[in-house]
Amino acid sequence: MKNLIFSLLMICVVLPSLGQDVFIADNNFNAPTGSNIFSTIQEAVDAASAGDFIYIQPSPNAYGSVIIEKELHLVGIGFNLDKDFPHESVMVDITLRNNVDNTSNASNSTITGIRFQELFPLKRSGLDYTLDGIKVYNCDFDRIYWSSGSTAPVIANAEIYDNYIDGQSVFANAVANLIFRNNYMEGINFFTSALSTAVLSNNIIYGIIEKSSEGDNVIIQNNVFVGSKGSSDSFNKLTDVIVANNIFYGRTPSENASGNSNSTNFQRNIFTNNLSYETGNDQLPPSGGGVSNSGDGNIESSSPLFGNVQLLNTWDPAYDFTLQGGSPALNAGSDGTDIGISGGPYPFTDSNFVLDTTPLPTIQILNTSTVINPGDDLDVRIKAKSN
Repeated sequence: MKNLIFSLLMICVVLPSLGQDVFIADNNFNAPTGSNIFSTIQEAVDAASAGDFIYIQPSPNAYGSVIIEKELHLVGIGFNLDKDFPHESVMVDITLRNNVDNTSNASNSTITGIRFQELFPLKRSGLDYTLDGIKVYNCDFDRIYWSSGSTAPVIANAEIYDNYIDGQSVFANAVANLIFRNNYMEGINFFTSALSTAVLSNNIIYGIIEKSSEGDNVIIQNNVFVGSKGSSDSFNKLTDVIVANNIFYGRTPSENASGNSNSTNFQRNIFTNNLSYETGNDQLPPSGGGVSNSGDGNIESSSPLFGNVQLLNTWDPAYDFTLQGGSPALNAGSDGTDIGISGGPYPFTDSNFVLDTTPLPTIQILNTSTVINPGDDLDVRIKAKSN
């Protein structure tokens, strides 16, 4: 018997609910043919109807970019595959926008299991709409980005979770009920002056959070800010924010690496039950010229006793964020759970950050006879794994 290695999603095993069709993007040299199979993602998207699924087959060749103007669900094979020759579903950029007459847009779309570059929320010139209900999870991408408020839609009820995001995301228009949770991320810039509501919870953060608008409802909770000892700041412009149950591990809990904030960029923030260790200035709330920053229950200059996390500006997937026995962060949060990513509303279930395979079953090995003559029956044995 001969082993033929496949990298296919088992689309015949898990089908969407009634009324939703599956379209396939497959740019492999031996891709099958069919009415719903296309060599590019854009062709599959254009052929699909609102609510349909686009399965992006793993391939050694990257796919291109795509523009989505209706509710669609992009599904890739995921990461850390337990199989031979584990190709991934890789593409360039994803743009979510409204169509030319503003009768349809990409609201309620989902993106999962894909490695791509940037996600662009976009609106057509003069055609306002709200990009509502999008979800991006278990993906590896650079950032969510649009720097011009005139071409960026309002984003509402979006959930960004379980992703590896290696650049700073920028939001140029208002966000409402935005949730970033359980990600590795480089940071977020709320570039807009419009009022916004957002929760940044249970993330591992190696960059800077920036928010300049006033009077918003933004909560930063149960994150771990990691960096080299005393070399970096965690915030740049922070106003009217609740900062609770975070661990500042090397990264200074201020908009200045030395801890000195100023009245223009750092004011009226509430620091509650945070922990600082080996930062440029461990004082909580941060010292300096900031206006009306307050807080209580904070723990200063104390090691969280991680299993294994270095005070460096570089990430290592082997890092272990488990709080060891005797850690001052254990059950010390404002809600009675841990300070950091193992407490709060979205606790990490594992001690480190790992992207997963798709929840869809995947074919691992297909066994067939060594010689298949034309017209012969094909006797196969398939080994698959349900994730």
